Amino acid sequence: MDFSIVAIASSVLGLLLAALLALTLRKVPASEGAELWAVAVVPLGIGSFLVGQGESLPALLLVLREPVLLAGYGLLLIGLRQYLHRSRPWALAGCVVLAALAASAAFVAAWPSQPGRMMVRQAGIAVLMTAAALTLRHVDGSLVREVRLFLQGAFGCIAALALGRFALFLLPGGWSEERLFFFHDLAGMVTTMLVIGVIAGLTLLMTSRMNEALAEVSLRDGLTGLLNRRGLEDAAASALAFARRVGRPVALLTMDLDHFRTVNERYGHPGGDEVLRQFAHLLADRFADQELVGRHGGEEFVVVLPGVDGPSALARAEHFREAVAAHPFAVGPDPAVRITVSIGVAALSAHESWGSLLARADEAMYAAKTQGRNCSRLAPAPAGEPQGSLAGGVA
Repeated sequence: MDFSIVAIASSVLGLLLAALLALTLRKVPASEGAELWAVAVVPLGIGSFLVGQGESLPALLLVLREPVLLAGYGLLLIGLRQYLHRSRPWALAGCVVLAALAASAAFVAAWPSQPGRMMVRQAGIAVLMTAAALTLRHVDGSLVREVRLFLQGAFGCIAALALGRFALFLLPGGWSEERLFFFHDLAGMVTTMLVIGVIAGLTLLMTSRMNEALAEVSLRDGLTGLLNRRGLEDAAASALAFARRVGRPVALLTMDLDHFRTVNERYGHPGGDEVLRQFAHLLADRFADQELVGRHGGEEFVVVLPGVDGPSALARAEHFREAVAAHPFAVGPDPAVRITVSIGVAALSAHESWGSLLARADEAMYAAKTQGRNCSRLAPAPAGEPQGSLAGGVA
């Protein structure tokens, strides 16, 4: 069977994929490094085409064939690491390509050997693709997990095939030369198809990471980086369901900046936004990662405290209120603007929904507002239930 036609067809298909990827990248933000994937297909396609020509090439092309092909693999690795914000292994890829150039020249001019050049090619592919598979360990996120596993499998298969082909030349006898080269041609065709799969997988990786970023943006407040209303509702639903299942208390703090309209009038909306950003930073610093912190809208913020009952939540609210009152907010030319906050506290009761819990905390916050501001108030439990009770099972 003649695999050269398959190699040439695969090269053309790879070049078309590269062109499509290059056009896509023009509309994709934060895609640094991905352009090297498109560039990589050029030397990969040229190298695959030259491999498909066999040994009928001029001596110069025989010398350049392996380095050109390995340059394509090297660009895939470099682009991947750059896209994932890892260090760029220019030294590794450069050493592999230069070593392949020197060895290929030796196996063409000094010690003519087709198996020698093939061993150089396979050794370089194995090194570069193993490095690429290891790089993917740094990819995380639920939306990209399947793509990461696919790419690791593809890079791993390419590396394994290269190592297998390299090892065949070191084994003593047993295979005829015709059978040996048939296996190499078949493995080369599979490798070429895997490389096309890698290009498609890298494109999917870019798409999946974009979708993950969009999902994160849809749940985060653009100004403060905290959870937005939707993000709070989604996260709180899980927290409340778990609390009911295990009989664990949950408390909610709602807080509103006092006299915030005055801040906007004095410093303008940019100054008000700066206060909100600094307040959000203070919130994130004062509450643990497992405690949900979000901006509910305007100058109103919410904190969900799993495992905390009403009195303990009120004490934490007071500590935070005091910290805010003592904190100097830098706004424009004024380095020490003083801001206070009113806080409402509510503890989850059995069968209570998120909406009901939030409404009770809001009522307590408005009570704090009407009672002079810069204070915290604990909402009474719903009628007929003790404060913070979760008795009665799942709502």
